Amino acid sequence: MPKLTFVRSNQTFDVPVGTRFLEFCDDHPGLHDFGCQVGSCGTCVLTLVAGADQVNPLTTDESDTLEMCTEVKGARLGCQLEIRGDCAVKPL
Repeated sequence: MPKLTFVRSNQTFDVPVGTRFLEFCDDHPGLHDFGCQVGSCGTCVLTLVAGADQVNPLTTDESDTLEMCTEVKGARLGCQLEIRGDCAVKPL
């Protein structure tokens, strides 16, 4: 079972493969902030401190939103992430 680590709070959780980050955070309030929840506002932008290769690939729509809200290389939208292996996230 993959481990999902929140760097800011130093909390780690076991999650099933394929867990949607948004849904996990909805079930565990306070771990990460979200806005629109559909990938267009950029409120949930984060960086993968570890395990960038353990989440679903970046889509064109997600990339377009990221270009509007950050210049941080490797940033992702939390609402678009699917956890496939061990990873660690940190909000921007």
